[in-house]
Amino acid sequence: MAKFLNTSATNYFLEELIKDAKDRLILISPFLKLNDRIKELLADKNRLKIDVRIVYGKSELQPEEISWLKGLTYIRTSFCKNLHAKCYLNEEL
Repeated sequence: MAKFLNTSATNYFLEELIKDAKDRLILISPFLKLNDRIKELLADKNRLKIDVRIVYGKSELQPEEISWLKGLTYIRTSFCKNLHAKCYLNEEL
């Protein structure tokens, strides 16, 4: 079931959603910002060979973060020029 979140709840539920993903994880957001905790969770999903798709519209990533993402085999990123919405889901939704 969809959850509509305010800003303060988004980080908490995003972490929980990533942690709970067992087969697939899709993250769609205009802005791609990866804090250390999100990076740790994504690296763990990559290690477990979980299919992760990240779609973003504007990148504020540093070159080393882009290299880090490219080094993760099971995480695929896509750029969508006019993206204005956020949607985070795993196989349970």
